[in-house]
Amino acid sequence: MANRLAQATVVAQLVGLKGRAILTAKNHHLVVDSPLTLGGPNEELNPVDMLFGALATHVIFVCERAAQENGCTLSGVVARVSGAFDPHTGQDPAAVPYLQSLSLDVRLTGPTETQAAIFTEAIRSRCLMYTTLNRAVPIGLSLDVEPVTNPT
Repeated sequence: MANRLAQATVVAQLVGLKGRAILTAKNHHLVVDSPLTLGGPNEELNPVDMLFGALATHVIFVCERAAQENGCTLSGVVARVSGAFDPHTGQDPAAVPYLQSLSLDVRLTGPTETQAAIFTEAIRSRCLMYTTLNRAVPIGLSLDVEPVTNPT
């Protein structure tokens, strides 16, 4: 079997303002700030925001694909990620330097309640961000299905 691994690369570099970096991915640039506890301005996205955002966006794309493959109606997907962590990590040597908990709440509009299992299984087995992070900290996953309402 041929090697099927893909590779992604991003580059981050400090820009001369304390606690501020530029992240480059493909041909895109994003300003990223250090949180206040590490002396940064915390005005732009910080690394935790980006990690949670990667999980949320990957989940909605996996759901979109699962709907296409299974002929499910999917008129909307919202994923909300929350996590608990010690904000002093990196500043205080006694801080616990890992996520304590993660929760992922997904709201689907369109599919039936019966089809919800398709999306749960897709997230748990096909979402790179979910499967990777779930190895480090169990992710509480809740999935709600809302029917499409027809205006009368």
